[in-house]
Amino acid sequence: MPTLAQINALSPPEFLAALGGVFEHSPWIAERAFAARPFASVDALHAAMSDAVNGAGRDAQAALLRAHPELAGKEAQAGELTRDSKAEQAAAGLTALTREELERVSELNRRYRAKFAFPFIIAVRRHTKDGIFREFERRLELDPETELANGLEQVFLITRLRLEGLISG
Repeated sequence: MPTLAQINALSPPEFLAALGGVFEHSPWIAERAFAARPFASVDALHAAMSDAVNGAGRDAQAALLRAHPELAGKEAQAGELTRDSKAEQAAAGLTALTREELERVSELNRRYRAKFAFPFIIAVRRHTKDGIFREFERRLELDPETELANGLEQVFLITRLRLEGLISG
């Protein structure tokens, strides 16, 4: 696990290799954040990455959300989740759902994607399985702009936790 000082000393390709996967399938965020080095803290690094997202425009933000897998969805069933997503979903119990729960999450995923055109995103490490289902239902009632903002907020929580796990100290 590298230290922040080691992260700050990386070349652009090394930085991208180390942090390009923090935001799901979106290495462009690490590429843009690189210019803000040196980072005084993990918070500063995360802020630079978040600023890259916030400054990217709505289309890029929506593409970032679409890059995320559905909860217990097709990617999970096919074994195609990233290492981080697999661990996060497993820790929340989403890889060991009952048949009824799997049917429920599948229907929620379908309804959510039909309404918002991106998957439901939640920092699963901060929720129980039942809490995830409740949030899913609650957020299905929201408008698209509010839910885009919620999705980004959850991405920022997820990536903050990922950075904490990647960088020592």
